[in-house]
Amino acid sequence: MLVSNSEIDLLKNHLQDGHRFGVRIEYSTAERLGTAGALHVAEDLLDETFIVYYGDVLTNLDLREMVKRHVAKQATCTLAMSTSVPIDYGVARVDKDDRVTYFEEKPVLKEYPVSMGVNVFEREVLSYCKPNTDIAQQVIPNLLKDGKAIYAYLTDKRHYDIGTFKSLEEVRQLAESNNLQF
Repeated sequence: MLVSNSEIDLLKNHLQDGHRFGVRIEYSTAERLGTAGALHVAEDLLDETFIVYYGDVLTNLDLREMVKRHVAKQATCTLAMSTSVPIDYGVARVDKDDRVTYFEEKPVLKEYPVSMGVNVFEREVLSYCKPNTDIAQQVIPNLLKDGKAIYAYLTDKRHYDIGTFKSLEEVRQLAESNNLQF
């Protein structure tokens, strides 16, 4: 999980070593080095296959099934991709004369799945992880450029950004009104 140092302190306090949850948790802290740079620093803590789960994502995605598919495909990288996230804007089709031929407000574009911030990687990905680099902006495009086996784990599960007080408050209100949809 990639989180800030203050979030690490909260996680350490709550999760401790993970024993009471039946998992082993180790922590790696470093200055902001980009998402891929953080993996570079934590390289000694990572197994042959590992999950990167961004700390500002809330979802009930089935991680076991995702890893199982990753292994079955012999993937280098598997990206959790949601097919049920509405975009925040209206979209249109416009013809050559600028006439609007189609319009939809806040659609779900199933043909363009949305990255959920949850990835399964093999250790070879770490060779692409340098300080001050980003997984989405540099690592994944470079893996694709090099012909590595990158797969999507398509799901209709929703995910929510809880990385700002505003978005956290929106998710809290959805949960309280029983409108939180997974």
